[in-house]
Amino acid sequence: MPTATIQVAAVTSPDQWLLVAGADKVAAVNSPDDSDTSCLNTSTGGTYGQQYSLAANSIPSGSTINSVSIYSRARVEASSANMSVRLSLGANDGPSFTRNYTTSYASYTDASTRPGGGTWTKTDIDNLEVEVYASVGSIRRRITSLWVIVDYTPPKAAMFLLFP
Repeated sequence: MPTATIQVAAVTSPDQWLLVAGADKVAAVNSPDDSDTSCLNTSTGGTYGQQYSLAANSIPSGSTINSVSIYSRARVEASSANMSVRLSLGANDGPSFTRNYTTSYASYTDASTRPGGGTWTKTDIDNLEVEVYASVGSIRRRITSLWVIVDYTPPKAAMFLLFP
């Protein structure tokens, strides 16, 4: 079955993380996995979210969406601390995937259910958003990669028979 890796396209809301390195907040979390060459971090104290819409994708209309996963690569600047990722679709947030990070970058791929329940559709993928967030004490969180991976089955090609 084919997969589509869908990078982020634009910052939506919330927009609370700080650009540390890279051209902008979109480029900072898109491919490649380049650690501190391009990344975002939180300030200290408070809850911080950074949400993105997704770029256009090449999934054919009529495809069956088998699974949707969030890929993230992150670390903290001192000791260890948690941060979370999730998908959003309209007013619905999907399940949160919380990890305890250390000072070394770690990568995770978390399969998500459809926010709001039900079966995934191509239209859902076209309207999906991805977010990283954390309740921050004195330890800054840092993220360098955030995108979505979709496993799908393309629609069957129609066959037409012509008789003379």
